[in-house]
Amino acid sequence: MKSIPRTESDRERWDRKYAAGEGPAHYEPCRFLADNAHLLGGGRALDVACGFGGNAFYLASLGYQVDAVDISSVGLTRAQAEARRRGLQIHFLQADLGRWWVPPALYDLILVFYYLNRELMPQLAAGLRPGGLLFQANRNQHFLAMRPSFDPEYLLEPGELQGMALDADLEVLRCTDGIPGAEHNSKLIARRPN
Repeated sequence: MKSIPRTESDRERWDRKYAAGEGPAHYEPCRFLADNAHLLGGGRALDVACGFGGNAFYLASLGYQVDAVDISSVGLTRAQAEARRRGLQIHFLQADLGRWWVPPALYDLILVFYYLNRELMPQLAAGLRPGGLLFQANRNQHFLAMRPSFDPEYLLEPGELQGMALDADLEVLRCTDGIPGAEHNSKLIARRPN
């Protein structure tokens, strides 16, 4: 596991969460990804803020060459152990995603689930090969109905995710913002044009 300089407070916070089994502390893929498996064609994939690696494991089992990035050494250590147990080859990288640089035109698929960094979208778009897909899901403002004390800085406005993708010159294939009171996630599938 390579290491890139990182913000200590973010790393410590996520290490604590993962050590306590909070957050995405499991080895299963996001349902949004699995439900859209018919769009997955193989190649090279990037799992941004991979946590315990459930999405990375799923993609590697489908034959993708996977790079998985997270700030938490605790999450990555557990993900590496599980990948070895499953016999999966995944390249894990510890990095502060606020400072990390996405390599350009390298990936056929990029995943970003429940990590919000609005400034990252242009890099994600540039990191895709022509025809490459971006899958992203984040909580949005509807989440405040369930957790009014949640910091709204970490929540999308309805329509914001689609706007971010369009501003990055991606072709939006699917985008939803949920239903107030029932669904509080914005979900996107977008493609880099050929």
